[in-house]
Amino acid sequence: MCPSPSEPVSPPRRGFTLVELLVVIAIIGVLIALLLPAVQQAREAARRMQCTNNLKNIGLALHNYHDTYQKLPYLGFDDYSGDTISAFGRILPFIEQNALYETLDFTHVRANDGRNTLYRTTPLNVYSCPSETVTLGESNSGNHHWSHQRYSYGLCVGNTNYAQQDANNWDGLWTYKNGGSAFKMGYEIFGLNIVTDGTSNTIMASELPMNTNDQGWQGMYAAGVYASGAGFTGYLGPNTRSSVDGGRRCWDSKDYIQKIPCHNSGDNWRSATFAAFSMHPGGVNAANFDASVTFVPETIDIWTWRARTSTNGGEVINNN
Repeated sequence: MCPSPSEPVSPPRRGFTLVELLVVIAIIGVLIALLLPAVQQAREAARRMQCTNNLKNIGLALHNYHDTYQKLPYLGFDDYSGDTISAFGRILPFIEQNALYETLDFTHVRANDGRNTLYRTTPLNVYSCPSETVTLGESNSGNHHWSHQRYSYGLCVGNTNYAQQDANNWDGLWTYKNGGSAFKMGYEIFGLNIVTDGTSNTIMASELPMNTNDQGWQGMYAAGVYASGAGFTGYLGPNTRSSVDGGRRCWDSKDYIQKIPCHNSGDNWRSATFAAFSMHPGGVNAANFDASVTFVPETIDIWTWRARTSTNGGEVINNN
């Protein structure tokens, strides 16, 4: 039976051909490839901004500590009887962590003596750069085994090229003896009055990487050698890599490939140089002594960087 002329005739259904489908997939792939880097850059920009805010809060906390006690907190003890609670533990009340501060027992300072467990294991976002990938660590040393957090930041101890267990030598034993540090180990406490180079020109804190080895308790504790992770030196430029510990430090020890300039035939693993180092591409965030935060490119002139990391060197700095 023939259809009535008044009845509509449906057009034949037609799908995508294989070629058309491949073209659409290719276009989508190109768009994703173009957009993905932009998305990643936007995420990194947000992480870097959060890191900037963290350093700003640390800087303000140090200022509030100074206003309260008329001095800056010491970095740690200058003996090697134990890895002592660092300045980051002492400013806890000024970053809204007074409850955690009240749990600290400063008479038991060793990282592995079974005390201060809450301090060791409590994550604090203000001390952690969101670009970091390392968080809780497991330390194994001799008969000791303990869990601990790692922090992403350290205090500037000057521009020395050599850090001994004896903190009195932090201003440099060798070629570059100038500058000085507001943060010392032990009981010699300084105030902001020693920052004669200007608080807006002098770096107070910056980023430190979280070590992946089993004894890296970055920031929480400061051993007789400050390089345990609570401080850094401006002798090495930002993001300087060495062959030790993921490229973040070098040691005065025959056991390591890369030696610092003072290396001799002896073996002193407590002497080390740490550089400011970040997980951000191109440089590091750094807080000045006026609590302002700037991003310092890793291409900065090394002499300018060393001048920025000294407190009283009297250098003329080109802010451009």
